Amino acid sequence: MPFDFLGTFNRSQFERFLVFARSQLPLVQARRLHLNHELNRVGAVVMQFDKGVPQGYSGTPETSYIAKLLRAYEVLGGDAMKDLRLRQRTDPIYIIQGDLLSGPQYTSGGEPIGGRGLADGPTAVLMQRAKSWLGETAYSRFGRLERKIRRTMDYADQLQRELDALDVIQKAAEVRGSLEFIAAQIEQYLADNNYRAIYDDQATGKEDPLGLLTYAPLSAYDVEKPTDPNEPARVATGPQRQWGGAIEAGEEGGERTA
Repeated sequence: MPFDFLGTFNRSQFERFLVFARSQLPLVQARRLHLNHELNRVGAVVMQFDKGVPQGYSGTPETSYIAKLLRAYEVLGGDAMKDLRLRQRTDPIYIIQGDLLSGPQYTSGGEPIGGRGLADGPTAVLMQRAKSWLGETAYSRFGRLERKIRRTMDYADQLQRELDALDVIQKAAEVRGSLEFIAAQIEQYLADNNYRAIYDDQATGKEDPLGLLTYAPLSAYDVEKPTDPNEPARVATGPQRQWGGAIEAGEEGGERTA
């Protein structure tokens, strides 16, 4: 796959990626339109809580996939308010801050923070026996549907995340998170010869569009052009990444300018 690199690359590789990425920006609006339609088809669940107790919920729009799943769940005997207690990504459970004497005791869902050791062995055995003959029935009626509902909610979250990312990526270079903002940040690292994970291969006159030298070992010491013209030049004994870029075995280093 092209552009199969993360934090280690050279300018030639980066510029090739940037040309491709910029060519895709005109397609962002069409992609966002498709994602909005898909998000509307999938739908969302909104459940209201008061100190952890569900007060009501709705699947919107009523014709959405998730609204249909919730209706099927209730028809089969489930109670979404008691059994699912679905929360959106923007409404997470968190620990409520306590005071200096007692510390935190409750979560935002209204449940106390439990200690270790349930000590429920006898009743656990009895309930296991009471439920064992209903295992397949409960799973076929509720387990499968609950899994679909939660996966659909997660899918809707992923769609929204992509929409948010696409909205930012096409903005100007002044907007944090946009493609041009990220490109400007990477340019600063390319200009920093002391940052050796990436380097400007074009500045050295030795372009490497395939990135053959980008994973050369970091130098134990740099091979540089001596300041004294009478001093013999040092050469690299093997390929290495050093100040100013990558060099191969037998090559002399350039002059350090900063």
